[in-house]
Amino acid sequence: MSAMRTLSDLRKLRHVVQVARSGSFTGASNVLAITQSALTKSVAEVEHLLGTKLFQRLPRGVQLTEAGATFVPRAERILADTSDLMTQLGALQNLSTGRLRIGITPAAYASFLETTVSAFAQVYPGIHIDVTDGAIDDIAEAVISGRIDLAIGGVNYLSAWQKLEINTIAPLHHFMIARIDHPLAQMQPVTADQLLLYPLIMPAAGLTTQAQLDRAYVAAGLSPTPPHYLCDHFPLVKRLVAATDAISPVVSLAPASVRFRDEFTVFEGVLELDEQTLGIAYSRNRELSAAAAAFVDMFQGFLQDSDI
Repeated sequence: MSAMRTLSDLRKLRHVVQVARSGSFTGASNVLAITQSALTKSVAEVEHLLGTKLFQRLPRGVQLTEAGATFVPRAERILADTSDLMTQLGALQNLSTGRLRIGITPAAYASFLETTVSAFAQVYPGIHIDVTDGAIDDIAEAVISGRIDLAIGGVNYLSAWQKLEINTIAPLHHFMIARIDHPLAQMQPVTADQLLLYPLIMPAAGLTTQAQLDRAYVAAGLSPTPPHYLCDHFPLVKRLVAATDAISPVVSLAPASVRFRDEFTVFEGVLELDEQTLGIAYSRNRELSAAAAAFVDMFQGFLQDSDI
Protein backbone atom coordinates (compact mmCIF):
# COMPACT_ATOMS: atom_id res chain seq x y z
CA MET A 1 0.00 0.00 0.00
CA SER A 2 1.44 3.39 -1.00
CA ALA A 3 2.33 6.04 1.55
CA MET A 4 -0.40 8.38 0.26
CA ARG A 5 -3.06 5.69 0.70
CA THR A 6 -2.03 5.12 4.30
CA LEU A 7 -2.02 8.84 5.05
CA SER A 8 -5.53 9.04 6.46
CA ASP A 9 -5.02 11.77 9.00
CA LEU A 10 -6.33 14.92 7.31
CA ARG A 11 -5.30 16.97 10.31
CA LYS A 12 -1.65 16.28 9.54
CA LEU A 13 -2.21 17.19 5.90
CA ARG A 14 -3.55 20.54 7.03
CA HIS A 15 -0.45 21.01 9.18
CA VAL A 16 1.89 20.41 6.23
CA VAL A 17 -0.10 22.72 3.95
CA GLN A 18 -0.19 25.51 6.52
CA VAL A 19 3.57 25.33 7.13
CA ALA A 20 4.08 25.67 3.36
CA ARG A 21 1.71 28.63 3.20
CA SER A 22 3.18 30.39 6.24
CA GLY A 23 6.80 29.71 5.31
CA SER A 24 7.63 28.85 8.91
CA PHE A 25 6.60 26.61 11.77
CA THR A 26 6.13 29.64 14.01
CA GLY A 27 3.67 31.34 11.68
CA ALA A 28 1.81 28.09 10.97
CA SER A 29 1.48 27.24 14.67
CA ASN A 30 -0.08 30.66 15.29
CA VAL A 31 -2.62 30.14 12.49
CA LEU A 32 -3.44 26.58 13.57
CA ALA A 33 -3.55 27.52 17.27
CA ILE A 34 -1.29 24.63 18.31
CA THR A 35 2.13 24.63 19.90
CA GLN A 36 5.16 24.75 17.65
CA SER A 37 6.46 21.50 19.14
CA ALA A 38 3.21 19.69 18.36
CA LEU A 39 3.26 21.03 14.80
CA THR A 40 6.89 20.02 14.32
CA LYS A 41 6.08 16.50 15.53
CA SER A 42 3.06 16.23 13.22
CA VAL A 43 5.01 17.26 10.12
CA ALA A 44 7.89 14.95 11.10
CA GLU A 45 5.42 12.04 11.28
CA VAL A 46 4.24 12.78 7.75
CA GLU A 47 7.80 12.97 6.47
CA HIS A 48 8.62 9.70 8.20
CA LEU A 49 5.57 8.04 6.65
CA LEU A 50 6.53 9.30 3.20
CA GLY A 51 10.21 8.48 3.67
CA THR A 52 11.33 11.88 2.48
CA LYS A 53 11.72 15.45 3.66
CA LEU A 54 9.07 17.94 2.65
CA PHE A 55 10.76 21.03 4.03
CA GLN A 56 14.30 22.32 4.08
CA ARG A 57 14.87 24.02 7.43
CA LEU A 58 16.46 27.45 6.97
CA PRO A 59 17.82 29.85 9.58
CA ARG A 60 14.63 31.86 9.19
CA GLY A 61 11.69 29.73 8.16
CA VAL A 62 11.40 26.76 5.80
CA GLN A 63 11.47 26.04 2.09
CA LEU A 64 9.76 23.22 0.21
CA THR A 65 12.00 20.43 -1.03
CA GLU A 66 11.41 18.94 -4.49
CA ALA A 67 9.27 16.26 -2.85
CA GLY A 68 7.43 18.92 -0.86
CA ALA A 69 6.70 20.94 -4.01
CA THR A 70 5.05 17.84 -5.46
CA PHE A 71 3.26 16.83 -2.28
CA VAL A 72 1.72 20.12 -1.07
CA PRO A 73 -0.42 20.98 -4.15
CA ARG A 74 -1.90 17.46 -4.10
CA ALA A 75 -2.54 17.75 -0.37
CA GLU A 76 -4.31 21.09 -0.96
CA ARG A 77 -6.57 19.46 -3.55
CA ILE A 78 -7.35 16.58 -1.19
CA LEU A 79 -8.30 19.00 1.58
CA ALA A 80 -10.43 21.10 -0.80
CA ASP A 81 -12.21 18.00 -2.15
CA THR A 82 -12.80 16.78 1.38
CA SER A 83 -14.29 20.12 2.37
CA ASP A 84 -16.58 20.09 -0.67
CA LEU A 85 -17.62 16.53 0.10
CA MET A 86 -18.47 17.34 3.71
CA THR A 87 -20.46 20.38 2.57
CA GLN A 88 -22.43 18.24 0.11
CA LEU A 89 -23.04 15.53 2.70
CA GLY A 90 -24.21 18.17 5.14
CA ALA A 91 -26.60 19.54 2.53
CA LEU A 92 -27.99 16.06 1.91
CA GLN A 93 -28.53 15.47 5.61
CA ASN A 94 -30.13 18.90 6.01
CA LEU A 95 -32.35 18.18 2.97
CA SER A 96 -31.27 21.36 1.22
CA THR A 97 -30.34 19.24 -1.80
CA GLY A 98 -30.79 15.67 -3.01
CA ARG A 99 -33.22 13.50 -4.97
CA LEU A 100 -36.29 11.50 -3.96
CA ARG A 101 -37.57 8.77 -6.31
CA ILE A 102 -41.02 7.32 -5.65
CA GLY A 103 -42.79 4.47 -7.42
CA ILE A 104 -46.57 3.98 -7.39
CA THR A 105 -48.34 0.73 -8.16
CA PRO A 106 -50.97 0.87 -9.51
CA ALA A 107 -51.05 4.40 -10.92
CA ALA A 108 -54.53 4.86 -9.46
CA TYR A 109 -52.89 5.10 -6.02
CA ALA A 110 -51.32 8.43 -7.04
CA SER A 111 -54.16 10.25 -5.27
CA PHE A 112 -52.79 9.04 -1.92
CA LEU A 113 -49.56 10.96 -2.61
CA GLU A 114 -50.90 14.31 -3.77
CA THR A 115 -50.99 16.04 -0.38
CA THR A 116 -47.68 14.65 0.85
CA VAL A 117 -45.68 15.30 -2.32
CA SER A 118 -46.89 18.89 -2.60
CA ALA A 119 -46.21 19.55 1.11
CA PHE A 120 -42.77 17.90 0.88
CA ALA A 121 -41.90 20.09 -2.11
CA GLN A 122 -42.85 23.21 -0.14
CA VAL A 123 -40.86 22.23 2.95
CA TYR A 124 -37.80 20.96 1.02
CA PRO A 125 -37.62 22.95 -2.25
CA GLY A 126 -34.03 21.85 -2.90
CA ILE A 127 -35.00 18.17 -3.24
CA HIS A 128 -35.61 16.90 -6.78
CA ILE A 129 -38.65 14.58 -6.79
CA ASP A 130 -39.25 11.84 -9.37
CA VAL A 131 -42.62 10.05 -9.29
CA THR A 132 -43.24 7.09 -11.59
CA ASP A 133 -45.87 4.38 -11.82
CA GLY A 134 -45.95 0.89 -13.26
CA ALA A 135 -46.70 -2.76 -12.77
CA ILE A 136 -45.95 -4.05 -9.28
CA ASP A 137 -43.19 -6.38 -10.55
CA ASP A 138 -41.35 -3.48 -12.18
CA ILE A 139 -41.74 -1.10 -9.23
CA ALA A 140 -40.68 -3.71 -6.64
CA GLU A 141 -37.56 -4.66 -8.63
CA ALA A 142 -36.67 -0.98 -9.09
CA VAL A 143 -36.75 -0.45 -5.30
CA ILE A 144 -34.65 -3.55 -4.66
CA SER A 145 -32.05 -2.56 -7.27
CA GLY A 146 -31.89 1.03 -6.00
CA ARG A 147 -33.31 2.72 -9.10
CA ILE A 148 -36.07 4.20 -6.94
CA ASP A 149 -36.14 4.86 -3.20
CA LEU A 150 -39.70 4.01 -2.17
CA ALA A 151 -42.76 2.18 -3.45
CA ILE A 152 -46.37 3.02 -2.59
CA GLY A 153 -48.73 0.11 -3.13
CA GLY A 154 -50.75 -2.73 -1.68
CA VAL A 155 -49.11 -4.55 1.22
CA ASN A 156 -50.77 -7.79 0.08
CA TYR A 157 -48.72 -7.70 -3.12
CA LEU A 158 -45.52 -5.93 -2.05
CA SER A 159 -45.00 -8.53 0.69
CA ALA A 160 -44.22 -11.13 -1.98
CA TRP A 161 -40.72 -9.59 -2.23
CA GLN A 162 -38.66 -10.66 0.78
CA LYS A 163 -36.02 -8.02 0.05
CA LEU A 164 -38.52 -5.23 0.73
CA GLU A 165 -39.17 -3.67 4.12
CA ILE A 166 -42.82 -2.64 4.28
CA ASN A 167 -44.48 -0.08 6.53
CA THR A 168 -48.20 -0.68 6.79
CA ILE A 169 -50.07 2.62 6.47
CA ALA A 170 -53.79 1.83 6.68
CA PRO A 171 -56.50 -0.54 5.43
CA LEU A 172 -58.24 0.52 2.23
CA HIS A 173 -61.99 0.68 1.71
CA HIS A 174 -63.59 -0.63 -1.50
CA PHE A 175 -66.71 0.78 -3.08
CA MET A 176 -68.09 1.19 -6.59
CA ILE A 177 -69.13 4.40 -8.34
CA ALA A 178 -71.49 5.10 -11.23
CA ARG A 179 -72.83 8.29 -12.72
CA ILE A 180 -75.29 10.18 -10.57
CA ASP A 181 -78.25 9.33 -12.87
CA HIS A 182 -77.23 5.71 -13.49
CA PRO A 183 -80.12 3.25 -14.07
CA LEU A 184 -79.28 1.58 -10.76
CA ALA A 185 -79.30 4.87 -8.84
CA GLN A 186 -82.94 4.49 -7.80
CA MET A 187 -82.74 0.75 -7.09
CA GLN A 188 -80.48 0.76 -4.04
CA PRO A 189 -79.68 -1.48 -2.40
CA VAL A 190 -78.58 -3.37 -5.47
CA THR A 191 -77.23 -6.90 -5.69
CA ALA A 192 -73.99 -8.13 -7.23
CA ASP A 193 -75.79 -9.71 -10.18
CA GLN A 194 -77.48 -6.39 -10.97
CA LEU A 195 -74.22 -4.47 -10.69
CA LEU A 196 -72.20 -6.86 -12.83
CA LEU A 197 -74.59 -6.57 -15.74
CA TYR A 198 -72.98 -3.22 -16.46
CA PRO A 199 -69.52 -2.65 -17.99
CA LEU A 200 -66.65 -2.27 -15.55
CA ILE A 201 -63.71 0.13 -15.52
CA MET A 202 -60.58 -1.35 -13.93
CA PRO A 203 -56.97 -0.17 -13.44
CA ALA A 204 -54.71 -1.41 -16.24
CA ALA A 205 -52.10 -2.43 -13.66
CA GLY A 206 -54.65 -2.99 -10.96
CA LEU A 207 -54.52 -4.88 -7.71
CA THR A 208 -58.02 -6.22 -8.20
CA THR A 209 -57.14 -9.23 -10.33
CA GLN A 210 -59.18 -10.86 -13.06
CA ALA A 211 -59.39 -13.93 -10.79
CA GLN A 212 -61.16 -11.84 -8.13
CA LEU A 213 -63.59 -10.50 -10.71
CA ASP A 214 -64.21 -13.98 -12.09
CA ARG A 215 -65.12 -15.19 -8.59
CA ALA A 216 -67.49 -12.25 -8.18
CA TYR A 217 -69.24 -13.06 -11.49
CA VAL A 218 -69.53 -16.76 -10.62
CA ALA A 219 -70.87 -15.96 -7.13
CA ALA A 220 -73.50 -13.74 -8.79
CA GLY A 221 -74.48 -16.54 -11.17
CA LEU A 222 -72.99 -14.80 -14.22
CA SER A 223 -70.35 -15.72 -16.77
CA PRO A 224 -67.00 -14.01 -16.10
CA THR A 225 -66.48 -10.96 -18.29
CA PRO A 226 -63.28 -8.94 -18.70
CA PRO A 227 -63.37 -5.22 -17.90
CA HIS A 228 -64.84 -3.04 -20.64
CA TYR A 229 -62.35 -0.22 -19.95
CA LEU A 230 -58.80 -0.37 -18.57
CA CYS A 231 -57.61 2.93 -17.14
CA ASP A 232 -55.26 4.02 -14.33
CA HIS A 233 -55.91 7.77 -14.59
CA PHE A 234 -58.70 8.61 -12.16
CA PRO A 235 -59.73 11.94 -13.79
CA LEU A 236 -60.32 9.96 -17.00
CA VAL A 237 -62.14 7.24 -15.04
CA LYS A 238 -64.50 9.91 -13.69
CA ARG A 239 -65.20 11.14 -17.22
CA LEU A 240 -65.90 7.61 -18.46
CA VAL A 241 -68.25 7.03 -15.53
CA ALA A 242 -70.07 10.30 -16.23
CA ALA A 243 -70.39 9.56 -19.96
CA THR A 244 -71.42 5.88 -19.87
CA ASP A 245 -73.23 3.23 -17.85
CA ALA A 246 -69.86 1.86 -16.72
CA ILE A 247 -69.13 1.25 -13.05
CA SER A 248 -65.69 1.65 -11.48
CA PRO A 249 -64.20 0.37 -8.22
CA VAL A 250 -62.59 2.93 -5.92
CA VAL A 251 -60.15 2.35 -3.07
CA SER A 252 -60.01 4.94 -0.31
CA LEU A 253 -58.54 5.42 3.15
CA ALA A 254 -62.04 6.21 4.38
CA PRO A 255 -65.50 4.86 3.58
CA ALA A 256 -67.24 6.60 0.69
CA SER A 257 -67.15 10.23 1.71
CA VAL A 258 -69.53 13.06 0.98
CA ARG A 259 -67.36 14.27 -1.88
CA PHE A 260 -67.95 10.98 -3.73
CA ARG A 261 -71.66 10.88 -2.96
CA ASP A 262 -72.16 14.43 -4.23
CA GLU A 263 -70.67 13.48 -7.59
CA PHE A 264 -71.51 9.81 -8.09
CA THR A 265 -73.91 7.05 -7.23
CA VAL A 266 -71.99 4.97 -4.68
CA PHE A 267 -72.38 1.22 -4.12
CA GLU A 268 -70.79 -0.15 -0.94
CA GLY A 269 -70.48 -3.78 0.14
CA VAL A 270 -71.95 -5.19 -3.07
CA LEU A 271 -68.94 -7.01 -4.49
CA GLU A 272 -66.75 -9.15 -2.24
CA LEU A 273 -63.22 -8.26 -3.32
CA ASP A 274 -60.00 -9.06 -1.50
CA GLU A 275 -59.19 -6.60 1.29
CA GLN A 276 -56.28 -4.30 0.56
CA THR A 277 -53.87 -2.41 2.82
CA LEU A 278 -51.84 0.59 1.74
CA GLY A 279 -48.12 0.35 2.41
CA ILE A 280 -44.81 2.04 1.69
CA ALA A 281 -41.85 -0.20 0.85
CA TYR A 282 -38.09 0.24 0.63
CA SER A 283 -35.08 -2.06 0.28
CA ARG A 284 -33.94 -4.08 3.30
CA ASN A 285 -30.37 -3.96 1.99
CA ARG A 286 -30.05 -0.22 1.50
CA GLU A 287 -30.21 2.54 4.08
CA LEU A 288 -32.89 5.13 3.44
CA SER A 289 -31.61 8.49 2.30
CA ALA A 290 -32.40 11.46 4.51
CA ALA A 291 -34.95 12.66 1.94
CA ALA A 292 -36.66 9.26 1.74
CA ALA A 293 -36.81 8.91 5.53
CA ALA A 294 -38.31 12.40 5.85
CA PHE A 295 -40.90 11.56 3.20
CA VAL A 296 -41.91 8.33 4.96
CA ASP A 297 -42.51 10.23 8.20
CA MET A 298 -44.49 12.94 6.44
CA PHE A 299 -46.52 10.42 4.41
CA GLN A 300 -47.54 8.47 7.50
CA GLY A 301 -48.43 11.66 9.35
CA PHE A 302 -50.57 13.11 6.59
CA LEU A 303 -52.49 9.91 5.94
CA GLN A 304 -53.48 9.40 9.57
CA ASP A 305 -56.05 12.17 9.21
CA SER A 306 -56.80 11.73 5.52
CA ASP A 307 -60.20 11.03 4.03
CA ILE A 308 -58.88 10.30 0.52
